[in-house]
Amino acid sequence: MLQRIYILLCAIFVTACNSDSATSTHVAKNTEINEQTINGNLPIPDNRFQTHYNILIFGNSHANSIGPLIEKMIKAENSNIQVDSLTVGGSFLDSQDVMGQRAKLLQEQSWSHIVLQGQKYSQSGAVEYPTRAAKMWISQAKANAIMPILFPEHPQRGNLEEASRVHNIHKGIVFEQKACVAPIGLAWDRVISLQPDLYLYLSDGNHASTVGKALTAFVLYEVITGNPADLLPFIEDIDVDMSTQQLFRQIASETIQSHLPCDF
Repeated sequence: MLQRIYILLCAIFVTACNSDSATSTHVAKNTEINEQTINGNLPIPDNRFQTHYNILIFGNSHANSIGPLIEKMIKAENSNIQVDSLTVGGSFLDSQDVMGQRAKLLQEQSWSHIVLQGQKYSQSGAVEYPTRAAKMWISQAKANAIMPILFPEHPQRGNLEEASRVHNIHKGIVFEQKACVAPIGLAWDRVISLQPDLYLYLSDGNHASTVGKALTAFVLYEVITGNPADLLPFIEDIDVDMSTQQLFRQIASETIQSHLPCDF
């Protein structure tokens, strides 16, 4: 199994969104990424049904520990399947300080999937951030026959509009550069509406608890494998009780049916 490398170049609790107090919408300054780094708009490689899943994850603190959870879920479905994951930390998808290492890993190793978390967005909706980096990673992944999956973050505690807004930002990206969008925030919204007392968050109201991470991982599991999360058995090795796992599996599958992630 690949050694999991967590390159945390930002503080462990760096936020994946950007707080701002502006009252009118404006566009943030572009990064150094230009259109020449985005080559065409290839179809999405359909790598859902594999005997060896090799999953690369780019993300910040919101992506921590998600890879091992996905591995456990895939092995629970079929113990004969080989699965490895590698998470490369950083801050955002356009972070220049990790761009080179991420590009090298993507190009030089064989991956079945890449999960992309860390698109900048505005908490207030007042700022529009560039999406060129996300489109660049998607384009490069497809050129290497890797299935790209965007990971919109879950909403912050008490924010009833954030999940839909962030999901729509990512849908806008795939409208221009085809990729899958995992409906993570939308699944969180549904679980919160049904069981608002579940301990999905850490005390900061932003980052996911162990329970919240399991919900995120169930959604990603189904997008990655194409297998319904609601058919998975109870997984003792995940620190979430049986009834909560059952709820998460059902909501993950229902949300995916209502918001199909991939247009193959």
